[in-house]
Amino acid sequence: MRHSNKRSGYVKVHYLTIGEVAKLSNLSIQTLRYYDRIDLFKPIEIDPKNKYRYYQNTQLYYLDIIKSLKYLGLSLEDVKSVLTLKPEELVTYLADQENRIDQEFQRLLETKEVLQRKKEQIQTFVLESNKMTVSIKKMPVQKIVKIKTSNISVHDIPNKEYGLISKVLEDEGSVFDTLYGGAYCLRRYSSMDDINYDYLFTHTVKDSKPNLNFEEVEITSLPAGNYLSITFALMDDAYEVCYNELMDYLEQHHINVVPIVYDIWMPINSTASKEDEFLVELKIQIQAT
Repeated sequence: MRHSNKRSGYVKVHYLTIGEVAKLSNLSIQTLRYYDRIDLFKPIEIDPKNKYRYYQNTQLYYLDIIKSLKYLGLSLEDVKSVLTLKPEELVTYLADQENRIDQEFQRLLETKEVLQRKKEQIQTFVLESNKMTVSIKKMPVQKIVKIKTSNISVHDIPNKEYGLISKVLEDEGSVFDTLYGGAYCLRRYSSMDDINYDYLFTHTVKDSKPNLNFEEVEITSLPAGNYLSITFALMDDAYEVCYNELMDYLEQHHINVVPIVYDIWMPINSTASKEDEFLVELKIQIQAT
């Protein structure tokens, strides 16, 4: 280490070799040489005889700034630009970065919520042993995007309607959930062909209500509470069997419910070339006493 008796303000200045700076900054010598070549972080002096690089100890502060800006995800070119900012400009820039991080953090939280819901749904469908058996589940409030429909039965594939819901979610920067839902009136049906959805929906993770440009689309929620639930793989007459199982359970146990059936569909293969496979949950909210 080279020493100097010079003082910068109240700070005593020392000279450091590139090896010493590398150890103190936890950066490689190759990185420091590269920073020198691109004029990002240059030595204060280069010995003309042996070409050794020397840095002032006070320069380590600026190296810390470079490392912190890189940690924010900035490119080295952007770091160079930021280092030229005046203090008041740097405050504004860092505030903008803070807002960006907040937005990214919120996006990650929303993605985590979708993943948790999907995991729980898969556990319900695949891991539980009570498939095709009525059970009672406690459900939290679930935010949804819904679209009013008419003449769409449980046998239809409403690609147009779900496509519109998907567009609304994408326009709002939300994550599209692969759990699809519909709601219709609870009653005895002579045939499943007689069931027509009042609306279709999918879940959303946005807390605030967006500005919607579609009159038929609405942001709302499924209420919290206890629900009668039955789950099954969609094949043959499973839908009709499980729906009637649900109706029989209601009549046998004299349970007061909100007369709306929610059915939730989840595709169980992710390859378009495979035959469609769906797992389904039917649920009805129990009226609070």
